[in-house]
Formats: sequence, structure tokens, C-alpha cells
Amino acid sequence: MIKLPSELAINKVEELHQLFVLELESGQSICIDISDVSKVDTASIQMLCALQKRLLNFDQRITWHGDSPILFESVEQLGLTEILSFSSKI
Repeated sequence: MIKLPSELAINKVEELHQLFVLELESGQSICIDISDVSKVDTASIQMLCALQKRLLNFDQRITWHGDSPILFESVEQLGLTEILSFSSKI
């Protein structure tokens, strides 16, 4: 499981991308804990969408753990709830 930081911002994207790559290479399913996320920007959401899209190519999805109202709200405002499979959480 990958635990996202409280501030999900562009300056964290490269570090998180590396974690996701390692997880993908391990062949494990991707489980992301979003419970600490209290701030988010569009670059981070774009990265999550890219990860989800890549996983869909292999008939997999991100498994979300925890709750982050700010992340859910931001994803909804951008119209990306279906892409990130958040629709059941909002």
C-alpha cells in the first residue's frame, strides 16, 4: 500500500511516480491510502489519472483506502470521478 502525503502537490509528483513505478514492476495490485490528503493540485490528480489509465490497459484499477473529502471534491470538480473510480465514494 502506498500512503499519500497530506499535501499532494506538484513537488511530490516525481517521488510518487517512482513509488508507483516500483509497485507496477512488482506486479502487485496498486492500493493507495488517501486518508491523510488535505491539499491537492491538478498535477497530482493528473498523475493519478495516468496511473489509472495504465492499469486499465491490464484490466486492473487502483484500490483506494481511506477517505479524503478534498481529493474527492477536486476530482469531482474536474469531472474525473469515473476515470478514478471515485463515483461510489462521493
